Amino acid sequence: MDGGRGAARGFHYQYLRTLERLVAVIDDPEVGCVRVEGPPPGDTAVDKVDFDVVDADGTVREAVQVKSRVAGGSMSGALALGVLLDMLNGSQEAGRYRLLTNARPGVKGERLEEVLAAGLTPHVLLDTLLELFHDAPQRRDQLTRLSVDGRSRLARCRLEFDARDDSEILEELRNGLRGIRNRAHQGLGDSSAGLLTGYLISEIHGRAADMTGESAAFSVAELRSLILVDAQTLAQSIGTRDWGTIGGKIPAIPDVRRPRLIEPLLAAFPATHQQPTRRATLVGPSGIGKSSAAALYIAERADAYDFIGWIDCETTASTHGSFLRVLDALDPNAARPGAQPDQTQQAVQRALGRLPGRWLLVFDNVAVMRQAEPWVPTASQGDVIVTTLNAATHLGTGEVVQVSAMERPESVQLLTRRLHLPDAEITPWQAALDRLARELGDWPLALELGAAYLYTCGLGLDQVDHYLTALKLRSYADEEMVPLGYPQTLAAAHTMCIEQIEARIRPGTVDAAAVAVQMFYAAAYLASHQIPAHLLLAAAISRVEDLDAEHHGPVLIPPETVNIGEALRELARFSLIKNDLALPPSYGETMPGADRSLSINTVSQELMRERLSRHPAQATAVDQLAGHMERWLTGPAQLGELERVRVMQSHAEMLLEHIDHLDLPTERAALICGNLAAPYYMQGDVVRAEELYLQELDFLARAGSDNDVLVVQTRFALAAMRIQIHELGSDRRPTLKTTLEEAVAHLEFVLYQAQVWVFEYSKAAMKLAIDSRLLLQGSSVPKDLSPRLALLAEAFTDLESRIEPTPYATQYGALEQAEDCLRNERYAEAEAHCRGLLDQGVSGPLEVETRRRLVEALAGQAKWDEAIGEVTYWQDDAMAPRLFRHAIVDLIRNVCVSCAAAFDKGEAGSLRLLDRVVDWPDLDEFIAMGSDADHRAITSARALRDLIRKALGG
Repeated sequence: MDGGRGAARGFHYQYLRTLERLVAVIDDPEVGCVRVEGPPPGDTAVDKVDFDVVDADGTVREAVQVKSRVAGGSMSGALALGVLLDMLNGSQEAGRYRLLTNARPGVKGERLEEVLAAGLTPHVLLDTLLELFHDAPQRRDQLTRLSVDGRSRLARCRLEFDARDDSEILEELRNGLRGIRNRAHQGLGDSSAGLLTGYLISEIHGRAADMTGESAAFSVAELRSLILVDAQTLAQSIGTRDWGTIGGKIPAIPDVRRPRLIEPLLAAFPATHQQPTRRATLVGPSGIGKSSAAALYIAERADAYDFIGWIDCETTASTHGSFLRVLDALDPNAARPGAQPDQTQQAVQRALGRLPGRWLLVFDNVAVMRQAEPWVPTASQGDVIVTTLNAATHLGTGEVVQVSAMERPESVQLLTRRLHLPDAEITPWQAALDRLARELGDWPLALELGAAYLYTCGLGLDQVDHYLTALKLRSYADEEMVPLGYPQTLAAAHTMCIEQIEARIRPGTVDAAAVAVQMFYAAAYLASHQIPAHLLLAAAISRVEDLDAEHHGPVLIPPETVNIGEALRELARFSLIKNDLALPPSYGETMPGADRSLSINTVSQELMRERLSRHPAQATAVDQLAGHMERWLTGPAQLGELERVRVMQSHAEMLLEHIDHLDLPTERAALICGNLAAPYYMQGDVVRAEELYLQELDFLARAGSDNDVLVVQTRFALAAMRIQIHELGSDRRPTLKTTLEEAVAHLEFVLYQAQVWVFEYSKAAMKLAIDSRLLLQGSSVPKDLSPRLALLAEAFTDLESRIEPTPYATQYGALEQAEDCLRNERYAEAEAHCRGLLDQGVSGPLEVETRRRLVEALAGQAKWDEAIGEVTYWQDDAMAPRLFRHAIVDLIRNVCVSCAAAFDKGEAGSLRLLDRVVDWPDLDEFIAMGSDADHRAITSARALRDLIRKALGG
């Protein structure tokens, strides 16, 4: 263990022992407080005492020094005696001086412990110790120089070797805290103990960090008030607590404890065993309480972990996004949204391995364990909880907990809480509550929906039988809607909530209830977490055909048109939705609440899709949703906003699955394929990008589309990927379905179409001509195809010369002028061209290529600080165009070469820019994306930097 981790563990042990002593004296009326870190600053004893117990009259009852050792470490009697002598000589008067340690007794350790505990007189004790340590001259010298008062203090010293580890102390603390809370009739003491212990340790840590010493005295009264904080407030603290680290969105802690689910988890992860990664899997249908059980376990054992992470495994994109959030919480310097999945996996595993204690990761909503398995850490000290509704998937090792319906008392407790019943009314209505729970199948989601319906509609328990009659009639009608394995009444309870909202709709108006129902329908076809609220609102009230064709980004509805908050409240009142993490920022998105997102239970989505399957407007509604989804995906993809793209990828992938399942291929669905493919391609995953581009062509063909624009764009992209991968060495070149012959044929089709568009669609023709010419310049395809590509390049160049200049052509012309200036070392002119383009507000690939050349121009003029500023923006800003990885490879290569050359000429400042570039996060991954020449240039520059640093002693 390194020094930093050892120090952290030492402080943790010290604060555990401080809290343990606080809890031990809480019922002693004579104790006033425990002072964290002992006497106040300025007192000479402050460095000798870790905490002391002070009576109400101000006298110090006990001064304590805490010494921790790594597991198996020992402490000799001579060393322990030295610590005690230093403490009694350097501290104020105390009734007892105590050394607490988790070390095992070393030489003469046990004997010293026995002698001090024997209650000998000062004179006899001194003689005994002198004899015991006859071979320790330093200790004998200290003992013989003790004054009469010192000898008296020595007789009040105690040594305590405590073999318990942190987890055992925590378990005893939890039990003690539960007892205190339960004696005070705090009913949730059981489920809150883990949170509470962690909070109290955090409180001690905060008081220890107070350099003024003003808050050092932790009074018994303050401790009692903190221990007896109400359970709801305590549970709500899970998302904001500061005594440990949490990554990801953890669900609300349930207010009903389910021992049958929690106890197997506690057994699977015993506190006294420190073996490597352990695993438990919760299996059961959606809405049964798997995620809630995992959240309950967190509440129970939050203090046992240095880190807790929650992973949303619904889609591959959500899994990767969750791991990035986990990495950001563990090590913000290592978290890079542009990282490939395997790089993120490795970075998280490294960060977890550096933790001094255990960690917990919850893999929530795993569909197929085989897909999630590569993400599960295996090499460090931690625990893994997996939740899945797929009982057929291979569950791997560890405990498997089958999650079924609630026990009847748990169901009744849940109903009483949701119906806000006073304690006095529970017994009289026990029979009605029991009938309600029984008819709802003791299913947590059904209970939530049923209680929400009764409470929202103002129905008392005297109306339960009327509700149950309606529920049964509804369940017969909805019999075909119920997914296999779910209670019949679940679908009925769900439907009745929807119908209650529908009953509030005023015909002929766009009111909150009508909007709420349409938003809920739309959400059924997306991923279940972090659903953009404004995407649902736009899909609910606006037709894509009516939108401004020049506006390509998301549609945000202002509150004066429709108040989105009112619509969401309609759904939340019936427990149909929950708020989720805010969306990552997006450029130009200034409307308050535009980043709002929500989550929905997956079984609710399934029930809504089944409900819509019989509606004649389903195909139209799904197509409209696809149109809005395309806008939400296109904007951040074109701007290179990787964080926002990752969130939208989950929803787009899920929507495509449903479109494919429903056999509803349309142009809009095809557009989603293309806009999904582009980010994969720009991140280097050309195999997945090709799959999506081919799916786009398939959708267009099956839809009978005559949209030549989409066909041309897609065929160009397929050709570009096939040609560009030839820059890679044969051992690193991915295998694509598209052959080189097919790629050439694609480009010939692009040329033909561009020639057709010269007069009618000159802007499109010009863009195709420029992009194709740039693609073919310097391509490294086999020689047998080079003549055909050379002819194509000439044809595209000729076509470009015959079209009137367009803004796109003008901008790319300026970019090529900047490139020409760089080649000829006219760096100031190159900078001027680049800044001119950026002043025009260019975005997407053009912005990326401009910024790349700007850095190179600044480096060429030895403007190192400005160049570093540009690189820092690109690396760190959430809205920087980090999606365009190929441009980043070019930047790193060119800057490395120019910095190395500048340093050779004596420009020492170039080393700072070289440092910044070769320390680019995930540099090895970028190198793997580049050509063999890129690899040589970048690795050589990195080696040069390391050599220079070594020579300079840095």
